[in-house]
Amino acid sequence: MYITSADQLKVFCDNLQSAEILAVDTEFVRETTYFHRIGLIQVSSGEHFAAIDPILLSDLTPLLELLKDPAKIKIFHAARQDLEILVRLCGQVIPPVFDTQIAATLVGWGAQISFAKIVHKALGKKIHKSETYTDWCRRPLSESQIEYAIDDVRYLVPVYNKLIERLKKMNRLDWVKGEVLNWEDPQTFALPDPQKRFMKIKNLRSLKPRNLTVLKELVAWREGEAVKRNCLPKNIVRDETLLEIARKIPRDLKAISGFRGFHQKELGKSGTPILSAIERAMKMPEEDLIILPENNGRTTTRGVEELLSVYVQIRSEELKIEATVLADRKQIHSFVAHFEQKLNMEEHFLFQGWRKEFIGSPMLSLLSGKMGLKINSSGQVCLTES
Repeated sequence: MYITSADQLKVFCDNLQSAEILAVDTEFVRETTYFHRIGLIQVSSGEHFAAIDPILLSDLTPLLELLKDPAKIKIFHAARQDLEILVRLCGQVIPPVFDTQIAATLVGWGAQISFAKIVHKALGKKIHKSETYTDWCRRPLSESQIEYAIDDVRYLVPVYNKLIERLKKMNRLDWVKGEVLNWEDPQTFALPDPQKRFMKIKNLRSLKPRNLTVLKELVAWREGEAVKRNCLPKNIVRDETLLEIARKIPRDLKAISGFRGFHQKELGKSGTPILSAIERAMKMPEEDLIILPENNGRTTTRGVEELLSVYVQIRSEELKIEATVLADRKQIHSFVAHFEQKLNMEEHFLFQGWRKEFIGSPMLSLLSGKMGLKINSSGQVCLTES
């Protein structure tokens, strides 16, 4: 069903009032805009299916009220971007959420599994992804495009049921709930802090504190401007140009116009705000200038991370979960650094939820010398008491 009128939407949503679960997906475009341009919202209860057109419908209230209902489980596959869109439309987070991609990872079907693969794995069905590069904001949509979009929720409910059955059998249902807890926090979907965006600029360590402070002000201005214009920050002024401006600190429009990558049209819009950002940074007292912490490179004892990586691989094979899901290289590094700096291990990511029992605590026992690794009589590496 393709919904393009308020009456159709009301009837469809009325039919879903008693549903306990809703399969949800979105189609969007985000090539030149700051925010997603949403083209379709697909919803299924397992019995009723629809592709809802948010371009042709000015009021999505009946649908948004359903999504906000805490009594309904919202099922997604690879939920993050869908949730960014829907949280923005609803004006709030929409728990409870279930992500089939995360669940598939935790039952051993592989990390980052595609929707087509999970449908084949769970249901033995092959679905075609022939409309991957569709411009979902262009109208009219063809019947094949609409059917393609609806397929993304048509199979989500039976996939969900298969995963729930497997998770219960493996006693891992709570693992999935723990993995999506952050999606119940509105801060997860808050816009990036403009005052911290400068840290994403390459080669910023080449700048002195005053110049770095100029860069921070320039990047914060550009981020706010990108939100207002709903465009990519780089389409206003590129990173390389901002870095060069911060390095040379021009003080008038003529000097700014001499930088590469600055179009005359954009200079008319942005020249004065750029000068204002520079002026704010130049007026800051010395004690308020940005000073980056020393980058010392490797900070952990040599060989320790490699040892823990071996253990993570062993646990991965035992639990039938990919090693990077248990603990990736960055998490292992930060875990060791946490330990060596005598920080509170309870606050570390690997001590949260199910990971504490299955990977965090054993890794801490290895670091503290309570446990060790040995090769047993079968030639396998295993954990042993020291």
